[in-house]
Amino acid sequence: MQWRATLGDSGSIGGTPLRAIIAYKSIKAALQLTIALLLAIWWPLGLPEQLLHLAGWLRDHLTQGWAARLAEWIVAGSSGHRILWSIAALTVDGVLTAVEAWALHTGRTWGAWLVVGATALLLPVEVYELVRVPHWSRALILVANLVIVGYVARCAWREHVRVA
Repeated sequence: MQWRATLGDSGSIGGTPLRAIIAYKSIKAALQLTIALLLAIWWPLGLPEQLLHLAGWLRDHLTQGWAARLAEWIVAGSSGHRILWSIAALTVDGVLTAVEAWALHTGRTWGAWLVVGATALLLPVEVYELVRVPHWSRALILVANLVIVGYVARCAWREHVRVA
């Protein structure tokens, strides 16, 4: 059984779209893992209390509507429990995203299917969130993920048929 895809051959995943997906996933993983690490380091130093202080400062010193909404969002998410869940979610998703980028970069045949599965798994949640609270950024993320799933699945299937 072939364990590595031949990148760049006809029908395989290759070229600029693959490089763009790898770059996106690498940057996303690095950011997620960096934020998770910073939150984990900052949490024992009083992160929840500091966030509440920041929210109070925003409410007291800034009068724009965005500042009030940001302050409400900070207060809602500043409990120790929510911060811990955020650290866990950022870490798990960051590691998975890094594995996806690595698998695509090294040409693992299962890498494309990992990207398809991991990305497609969350599409129903993205549709639900878009219907619940419509926003152009959510629509953009949904469309981008649909394009990635469709492109990578098509290329992975072509590679599967070519090798079989």
